[in-house]
Amino acid sequence: MERIADKCVVLLACLALVVLAGSVDAVRVVALLVAVGAGACFELVCERWSAAAAAVCCVACALAALVPGAWVALPLTCYDLPRIRSRWALAVAPCCTAWVWAAGVPATTAAVLLALVACSMVLSWRCGRAVGLERELHGLQDDLQDKVIDLREKNRELEDARAYESHAAALAERTRIAREIHDSVGHQLTRLVLEVEALKVVHRDDATAVEELGELSDGLGEALTSMRTSVHALEDSALDVGVELNRLAGQSGIAHVAVDCDFEVAPSSEVSRCLVAVTREALTNAARHAHAGHAAVRVAGLPGIWQLRVENDGDVPADVTGLEGRGMGLRGMRERVEGLGGTLLVKSDGRRFSVFASIPRKGQA
Repeated sequence: MERIADKCVVLLACLALVVLAGSVDAVRVVALLVAVGAGACFELVCERWSAAAAAVCCVACALAALVPGAWVALPLTCYDLPRIRSRWALAVAPCCTAWVWAAGVPATTAAVLLALVACSMVLSWRCGRAVGLERELHGLQDDLQDKVIDLREKNRELEDARAYESHAAALAERTRIAREIHDSVGHQLTRLVLEVEALKVVHRDDATAVEELGELSDGLGEALTSMRTSVHALEDSALDVGVELNRLAGQSGIAHVAVDCDFEVAPSSEVSRCLVAVTREALTNAARHAHAGHAAVRVAGLPGIWQLRVENDGDVPADVTGLEGRGMGLRGMRERVEGLGGTLLVKSDGRRFSVFASIPRKGQA
């Protein structure tokens, strides 16, 4: 748009030259039309074919200088000369102006023509600089916007990581508390129960003492049962499948392990323990026996079933039919999965070894 405005101003200056020349003839009208067309062609081809654009501009300038009476269009044809990326292009304007003066144009008119040509080229240079600065500004704005988007994404990732670490720390603290309760309070209650049973044997001849000790033993037994129930509930609430799978991936000894947990509702404690146990055994086998460099763990909650897939790219056996008989690993995984009514499938395509488990949800949403 800035170029169009500048060329309109230069065209008005060319019309003023026509008035200054004193007559309007067909040559001058055609010269102005050719200059306008040359400027339009230059705008169309300057981005893709710079050499062709330079040729169009120089030919238009030469015609305006050589054709008698066409010099009135010279300011408009010289407007695009500063846009040609060549030093010799700037010499075209003074050469054409000198030729017009030598052809017999009055000195005053030639001076006005030279001034208009110079002003036209200055306008072109100023507009080019403004357009360049505007493009640079737009580029900087785009880069800044991209960096802002990247920073937002990094910030979101950091917030997710912080939430994940906080959740993992809370679960680890629950597990620690449950173990401490089980190791300290549980053992003390068990010791007290044994001591009461021993006192019952020592005072077996005293019916009253035996009865009172029996009531004490029953109370201690109820307290021990309640404690164990609370500890198991605390351990179950501290078990998060995603956290455990990521922990196993980091401790597996495999260089690259991708973990993907895709479910909205967490599985039950029995299913969670089974999924974690199967994944632990599969990653252990992949690191110890297959020497895998990459592994992938995916847990998905589908309508009616839980699915677990563990793959690795280690030393994959072509035949997997006899693997369960070589050790307790695959056999133990199958027993765990089938104990919950599920199925376990082990297969190999020669490049990747896969362990696939499917467990029914049993009424879970």
